[in-house]
Amino acid sequence: MLGFYPTPYPDELLYSLIARYHIRSGSTSPKITLSELFGSTTTIATIDLPANLNNLTKRLQHLTPNLASDLIDKHTLYPFYQTFLPPQRDRSIRQSMKASRAANIHTRAGIMASAIPVPRYLRFCPQCNSEDLELYGELYWHRLHQIPGVLVCPKHGVFLQASSIPTQGFNRHQYHAASLDNCQLVEQYDTYRDRTREQLQLIALDILWLLNRNLPAHAPEYFQRQYRSLLIDRGLANSNGRVYQDRIQTDFRSFYDREVLTLLDSTVEENCASNWLVSITRKHHKSFHPIRHLLFIRFLNDTVSRFFRDNYQYQPFGKAPWICLNAVASHYRQSVVMELKVSHCLENKQPLGVFTCECGMIYCRTGPDRSEEDKYKIGKIIAFGELWEEKLRELVEQQKLGLRAVARELNVDTRTVKRYVLRLQLVSHWEKRSQLSIEPTEPPIAKQSPIPTAQREYWMSLQQQYPQATKTELRKISPATYAWLYRKDREWLNNNSPVLQQPVATGERVDWGERDLDVLDRVKASVDSILQTEIPVRVTMSRIGKSIGLSALLEQHLDLMPMTRDYLTMVTESIDDFQIRRIRWAVNELDRRGKQVLNWRVMRLAGLGEDVSDLVGLAIEQEISSRS
Repeated sequence: MLGFYPTPYPDELLYSLIARYHIRSGSTSPKITLSELFGSTTTIATIDLPANLNNLTKRLQHLTPNLASDLIDKHTLYPFYQTFLPPQRDRSIRQSMKASRAANIHTRAGIMASAIPVPRYLRFCPQCNSEDLELYGELYWHRLHQIPGVLVCPKHGVFLQASSIPTQGFNRHQYHAASLDNCQLVEQYDTYRDRTREQLQLIALDILWLLNRNLPAHAPEYFQRQYRSLLIDRGLANSNGRVYQDRIQTDFRSFYDREVLTLLDSTVEENCASNWLVSITRKHHKSFHPIRHLLFIRFLNDTVSRFFRDNYQYQPFGKAPWICLNAVASHYRQSVVMELKVSHCLENKQPLGVFTCECGMIYCRTGPDRSEEDKYKIGKIIAFGELWEEKLRELVEQQKLGLRAVARELNVDTRTVKRYVLRLQLVSHWEKRSQLSIEPTEPPIAKQSPIPTAQREYWMSLQQQYPQATKTELRKISPATYAWLYRKDREWLNNNSPVLQQPVATGERVDWGERDLDVLDRVKASVDSILQTEIPVRVTMSRIGKSIGLSALLEQHLDLMPMTRDYLTMVTESIDDFQIRRIRWAVNELDRRGKQVLNWRVMRLAGLGEDVSDLVGLAIEQEISSRS
């Protein structure tokens, strides 16, 4: 039974606790320490994601109430990764860290395949060390300082320094405590700009917040939904979710200093269709390093705390209830509308909202709302509703108000009043006066006449008078006659009106054979260019079409260009084809760098996850075996 165990210091790494225990216990061998703490001499001294924690907590239960989950949350780096992992993988990794035998923890956490390397040495903040020495009389390893991407101490704003203790390469079973000997200060010449230091410090503060909150794991769909809403809100995507990639990359490179992105291994190259920034805005087929999530979150003008606190939903018209603009309703200009349907307007690429009130009014307008006044605008009235129509009937037939007076009462223009008077077949005194003084040439429309002889004759005379006029043009010449015939004698009207003139085809204007040859040459040049990129990108019809500026032609008329179609069928790559090509490139690249070709290195360099197909897995084995 253990007689003592060190009291953890604030933000102390479990590795540091065990190292301090080893010194204070007076143990002469690292394996004796492992046997005392873990009941095993083969436990590996892991800095970031240690395992065998259940055995450790069992031996410490009479000294400290901490459970294995407490050690994971408070004294390992796992909370930094867990937030960005799917819940199922989070549970699997936690179980492995508690178990005595852990397999592939770092692979499942995405560390092995990440383009962001782990620090080569344990790191320290000189000012934190001075404070620790004064407060506690000894140094210890802060877990925040060991996290990839933390280059500046968030408390003191100074760059971290590397100790002489490597994170890999020493005795795998030995723990090294922090000391003045292995944390010697090295004179550094700070050549970084103040803005670089500030941005690195903000990232470190975000990571510190993550470590202290122990947020739950989130599915990839959560980040996709949050990012999409924020992108639309910032005008970096349209209301339909289509992302403006060029604008995002330009703004992102302006937001961060290039040296910040270089230090964090997250540069975004221009004219690259497959960089990490493009991928993170699309459907998440793979995991992204937490540092890149944090960079993107802060770029979207959001702190990490607000990002995880708020459930973002793009609401171009705000939250319910919305304003009713029915001038005859008792709730006019009040927030009572509860039904809203939002779609995407193809004409202006803006969100289109259709508002439906219980009073019957339905109106639509484009968004988004950028001011309080926007809420009171109407784009188009779809339906006024029965309440409004009854008020119109009262004003016209009972109160017998004039046209402009009715329009003022209903808060519409006079044309709307005329249209609805005609539609509802209301009798207005201004129509009677108009027929007597303004339209003497048109025949009087008898409301109850069973035989519309006069209206038919007048409609036929208009066609004789204007032989080239269309039905629509005749309607504009005599709207009253047209309206009467349309309501009372529609079949006769349709049979005795000018026939719609169909445009006559002028013959084939495009030489598709010549165009096929021209497009084929341009497609071949594009494919050659894509295949010569330094880092492989997938050959797709979409990428080819964009590069030559003929996306619509390839999508809509490829059947008219058989040579181009056959060539595209031959050269475009499926996901498996592309991944196999990346594997071959990765193997050749490792050879060129003089590194041993190992499975995990190939997967990491090729940017592949664990969920590759059997065909791709077989290709990896074959490529590796061919180099051994």
